[in-house]
Amino acid sequence: MRSVKKFSVILSALVVLSSAIAAPSQAADLACASTTAPAKSLGTLKVAGQLTQLPSVKWGIEQGCFKKYGLDIETTVVATTQIGAAGLVGGSYDVSITTPLNLFLANANDNFSGVIVAPRHGYTPQELTRAKTQPFFPNELLLQTALIVGKNSPIGPDGWKDLEGKKVAIQSFLSSDHAGTSIAMSKFGADYRRVEFLTLTSQQMGDALARGNVDAAIVNDPFATQIILAGGKVVGYPNAYFAEPGSKNDASVAVVYASLSSITSSKRRAFKAFQAATLEINKLLNNPANETSYRKTIQDFTGVTAAAAAKVRLPYMIERNIVAADVSYIPTKLYKIGFTKKKITAIPAIFR
Repeated sequence: MRSVKKFSVILSALVVLSSAIAAPSQAADLACASTTAPAKSLGTLKVAGQLTQLPSVKWGIEQGCFKKYGLDIETTVVATTQIGAAGLVGGSYDVSITTPLNLFLANANDNFSGVIVAPRHGYTPQELTRAKTQPFFPNELLLQTALIVGKNSPIGPDGWKDLEGKKVAIQSFLSSDHAGTSIAMSKFGADYRRVEFLTLTSQQMGDALARGNVDAAIVNDPFATQIILAGGKVVGYPNAYFAEPGSKNDASVAVVYASLSSITSSKRRAFKAFQAATLEINKLLNNPANETSYRKTIQDFTGVTAAAAAKVRLPYMIERNIVAADVSYIPTKLYKIGFTKKKITAIPAIFR
């Protein structure tokens, strides 16, 4: 009896030991596995973003990238960037995913002091040039956001001028999508003020097109790809007409992580860690080795079909901190198309 009990104790010890040995190898499977001791906890940051913007954050959480820097991240899906900005002011969120344009407009409000914390994705100069050039590739996106019509739409592939008098779904007014459409229509001799813009989320736009509630929709991936696979046709890319290459002719800055100066000041160490983790995530997502796991996260998080997730055009993730020169062109463009009555002079602060 004693020998049986002794064997049982030894077996239990071996199980515990084998589990302890297995743990590091399991951690090593994560893209952000750390070879050093776990970082000291810096608390939790609450991140808000549209459904299409959050998969990269979710992937970073799954891969241990934020934990590596001592952070816990909570995510919340919001319908528009304006809701995310309001949540910063109200204290519901610490970080909001937005475009630099939205941040400029918010900062024009005296009650908002927006800070660019870290970059998400952008467009290379080559992508911007190609996205203005016909013919477009069938069933394949050139940028992550596209102006799409239904498969039986009379609006043709050079349809910017055909949008006059039409209903166009857009995620938010006075956005970079809105601005790019306005610039493109003006370029082709059309009056963008004769378009009826309706706000919908990207996940609602496919049904709206299918029912004929709208004539066209400016859709973000992965829902843009899902609509195209169902027969939708790309008319153009609004951001190809709005975005400009960044400093030193680098990638333009399409989407950023933003906060308020009051929040970053009170949680400086956490935000430094968030910036470092984000830059590492961006670099990892540019690595083809991580494409399969990222596409799975996109499918799981957004609920799109496996076919859409497999074909989504993955964005170029910016691997460096943003500088003022990257976004300095925005106020002039906003003023030129009448989105602001006077030129905005203050550039959002850049977190360092």
